[in-house]
Amino acid sequence: MLKVIEGEGPDPFSGTLITIIQDTIYSPADITILYDPFGSSYYFDLVNPSPRTSLGYLIPGFCLTDCPNAGSTPPNGPGMWLFSGYPDVLYIGGAAFYGYWGLSPSLFISGLSYSPLIEDNDYTHPSSPGDIVYYYINAEQDITNTLSSPVNVYTIVLVGAVYGSFSASPVYLPITYYVFSPPIVFSPGVTMTVSVTINFPVGTAIAVWW
Repeated sequence: MLKVIEGEGPDPFSGTLITIIQDTIYSPADITILYDPFGSSYYFDLVNPSPRTSLGYLIPGFCLTDCPNAGSTPPNGPGMWLFSGYPDVLYIGGAAFYGYWGLSPSLFISGLSYSPLIEDNDYTHPSSPGDIVYYYINAEQDITNTLSSPVNVYTIVLVGAVYGSFSASPVYLPITYYVFSPPIVFSPGVTMTVSVTINFPVGTAIAVWW
């Protein structure tokens, strides 16, 4: 049976992505600490003229496809990483929420078969003056359960590669998290297509010519 799950989320970004935005735009800090999908920390230099970290300066931008020296499948490459559990729950200001800063390595679902990740990016086409124009990034990947039993998918994380100026090897960092309740039951022999589209507003149309 084919099941389609669709939905929109208001910025389900990882804490790591928010840290990158804050530290590279707003913060006077000379070093940033970023966390991979498993919660391991990595230190990158930002503005210090004398780099102090082993990775060196953070090279801007996430790489999703054809990344230098990167693996081709999770957890050794960019793509859709599947987990059999939820992120930690945080309690702040009377609210309980998932903290998107990493999951236990034991929750990563291994033994699956992945197609190459496909990336597409472009600008949306406004239909009339005044419409907001978005730059979008679409990432899509097919995942097949080659295990002998079904697995429950509680969390899917879109992961990209980043680089430091002192290292040719990438560091894999989470971009967005998607939490499913109830979990997706991923049966043996079934192929699941995961597609994520992220939109960034870049301007307002003053004229439309198509």
